Amino acid sequence: MVRLTDGDDDESAADSDSILESQLNRRNYLKLGAMAASTALSAGVASAASGPEERFGIQWDRVVNAVDDLGMDPNGNEPIDSQLDSAYESGTLIEFPPGEYLATETQYWNDDVSRFGMVGTGSSHKDVQFVFPSGNNGEKYRFLEITSGDHHVLKNFSIQQTDDATTTADIWMINDDGGLIEDVEWLGRTPTDNDARRQLLAYDCSSVDGVNVARRVYMREGAELPGYPDGVAGIRVQGGSVGEIRLVDCHIEQRGSSSFRATHTRGVLRVEGGLFKNNDNTNMRISAGDHPEKTSWIKGATVIMDADNLNEHAHDGDSLDSPEGLRIDSTGNGYAGVLIEDCDFIFKSCPTSRGIVSSPTWGGHGGFTLRNCRIQNDTSVQTIHADSVDTDTADKPWGVNLENVSITGSARSQPSGAAVCIDNDRNGSTVQNSCIHLPNGDVDGVLVNDATSCEIVDSNINVSGQATVFSGADVDTSNITSGDSCPLPSADSSTGGDSSTTDSTTDSTTDSTTDSTTDSTTDSTTEDLPNEIRLVGTGTTTQYEFTVTDSLQASDGTIEEWDDIESGTATGWITTEGVEDAYTFSGDVDSFSFLEGESEVYVNGEKVSESAVTDATTDSSTDGSTDSTTDSPDLSHELRLVGTGTQTQYEFTVSDALEASGDTIESWDTIDGTSAAGWITTEGVEDVFNFAGSVTSFGFVEGEAEIYVDGEQVTESTVTDAATDSTTDSTDDSTDSQNELRLVGTGVETQYEVAVSGTLEASGDTIEEWDDVSESSAAGWVTTEGVEDVYAFTGTITSLSFLQGEAEVYVNGTRVDPAVFSLPNTLVVEGDGSETTYDFMVSGDILNDPLVGPTESADSVTSGKAKGSVTDDVDAFRFSGDITKMNLTGDAALTFEDNDG
Repeated sequence: MVRLTDGDDDESAADSDSILESQLNRRNYLKLGAMAASTALSAGVASAASGPEERFGIQWDRVVNAVDDLGMDPNGNEPIDSQLDSAYESGTLIEFPPGEYLATETQYWNDDVSRFGMVGTGSSHKDVQFVFPSGNNGEKYRFLEITSGDHHVLKNFSIQQTDDATTTADIWMINDDGGLIEDVEWLGRTPTDNDARRQLLAYDCSSVDGVNVARRVYMREGAELPGYPDGVAGIRVQGGSVGEIRLVDCHIEQRGSSSFRATHTRGVLRVEGGLFKNNDNTNMRISAGDHPEKTSWIKGATVIMDADNLNEHAHDGDSLDSPEGLRIDSTGNGYAGVLIEDCDFIFKSCPTSRGIVSSPTWGGHGGFTLRNCRIQNDTSVQTIHADSVDTDTADKPWGVNLENVSITGSARSQPSGAAVCIDNDRNGSTVQNSCIHLPNGDVDGVLVNDATSCEIVDSNINVSGQATVFSGADVDTSNITSGDSCPLPSADSSTGGDSSTTDSTTDSTTDSTTDSTTDSTTDSTTEDLPNEIRLVGTGTTTQYEFTVTDSLQASDGTIEEWDDIESGTATGWITTEGVEDAYTFSGDVDSFSFLEGESEVYVNGEKVSESAVTDATTDSSTDGSTDSTTDSPDLSHELRLVGTGTQTQYEFTVSDALEASGDTIESWDTIDGTSAAGWITTEGVEDVFNFAGSVTSFGFVEGEAEIYVDGEQVTESTVTDAATDSTTDSTDDSTDSQNELRLVGTGVETQYEVAVSGTLEASGDTIEEWDDVSESSAAGWVTTEGVEDVYAFTGTITSLSFLQGEAEVYVNGTRVDPAVFSLPNTLVVEGDGSETTYDFMVSGDILNDPLVGPTESADSVTSGKAKGSVTDDVDAFRFSGDITKMNLTGDAALTFEDNDG
């Protein structure tokens, strides 16, 4: 792993405070301890306002109603300017009931106010709208200009620009720390910068240690597209910002200029999740910043460019001029070290553009890293171009690092001749564990010009031209292959299918990216699940979310790139009247809600209301006498966070199930399905959770605490390795083929559960009506002696347990001890044709894994020890604890995974 700079900028997405895992509907709050009360409001307002109370993790001195207490007009007829200005004091939260509020004068606030909030009380952020005089082009209207203070909250309302060619309203907010702009949308069409300022939201952090957050900020109703530099950008972080600005799960689309820009800032911008689509000039524009401890990054974001298909808010004649995907640009400041991780770039159609990912010479930026990113290029736009670097001004490192980057698509040519162009003096550039599959036209893989100490290693380059081209460059290459296809990007930021399906078409993602719950090798043949839910648009912009208890998949052709499936949860948008989003599922609908808007809902053909969706199905495969599908998961793992006296916010997600332990969780902590977010401050105080599965992501949003998993202290970066209930062995091709699992009754009433890493289905007529089978798991009963439940599966068995009783277990005809599937670690010895002997011991238990490599009679496995030999075969084991002794004599390959720390 290449380290860019000192500090915390290079943590992986899985270990960061990745709010990408949270999707577009999660709530995460700032928390601030109680502060001294500020100067009281006027006596009349103070007498009507409620007293001190906590909202959004902040202690407010008073909460006032904009209409009842402040006398604002909710019908948009009388201006609210004077009432709003008089209420601006520390410790004040203003709640706005649903309605329209007319603002005619800019609020210039520079009074070092702490804890001030404007929050809509509607169920949707569109229920409260601030409206403005039409045609205010002479003023280039600014709604709020807040240039000092801390912990300002703007939440759950919309800015209505209308659809004329001149009306606009922007916000400029500077906070030292704790700023929060959440669930705020700019509605209506944005004019050019002749009638508006250069961005809709200017957001700065004036303290080096401060963190200000913008979460779920939406700008998607279109703009005039005059071409650079006359278009209006979405969000801009400016030169005076010295701390951290964070953008979380924002959706910015069809802007006249950059969706967001942070190129002059001395502070950092950190982007987590979000969709950035069809924005002119650049969809993302960022620099590393010049913070003493932090570096900017973008994680889990999706960029889509489809210039031939603008959204429904486009006007006749609208067209994009020169849109880029990502521009890394310090505007001559010489910053270096930005990280782009777990991002998807999909270019379907595009006019002239500098590139999907570019760092131009005049941008003056040093090195950067793309890690775990996927790029689909169906255009003639340059895929990646790291232009020459000015070594006199740019900070080191100068190199470009591509780590586990996949490039696919139907592009037939590239301006530089190659998909990846690394230009002069980008010394130390690396391409590793990456994949390029551009089989059409005449396209080279990687071009390096006049750079030294570069490497291209462990990568597959399957292109129509040459794999590598070097001109005056010093490049070491090793383990370069050319026969494989590559992972596709997907619009929900998850790794998609396989690039072998995209030789000459440009619609490869429209089908493969909509079914993120199925394995990429089987998604085209997956049969529909037994239940169906359809959401039919009514002409209202609608965002929905629902979760099912079992498996969930999209119905072919109905889901767009802005819809998302994550395990058993779907989140999406539907707008046009009569258009449908359809899903099939097994089990029941566990929860359903409209985050905004509404649509018609049909479950198995029957129209139901929002509140009745969860009662509309009961999976018939569950039998009341056995209740095999409703047993609670085994929450056998424990995660404890112990306060160190520092105000700390944490977030984490587990793979299976999660619940609070005892009364350790307070009102400001939240659990949402398998994710939790909370605060811990006092030294020695604990937040404790029980969970099943493994910790899939963990991060401190701010502060720090001690972390214990199952009683063992771990670090922030090792939490995800500390508990794993399943293993996936990729060393044996047999795990991708069809395998057989048989459970044979012994005459004891037995209930079992089994899960696999691939697909699972019942064999023949061995499964009864009281057994329940989903795509990758099953729960059932076997009682009568000699009677069998038989399954065919791919992948490995990740768990098998008996909830009561016992049965004989056979895998591919060999009887096995079912305890092997509860052991978390793997060890595989693979022969190369000559005899190799092995002898090793572990501190816990060890059993042979017959699915990967059964042992022979001469091999032995006893009491934490394994001893044997291989020639041209494979011996495989699962174990717990640590390896305490290992002897290997011969040339066999030995691989192991330590999943329990």
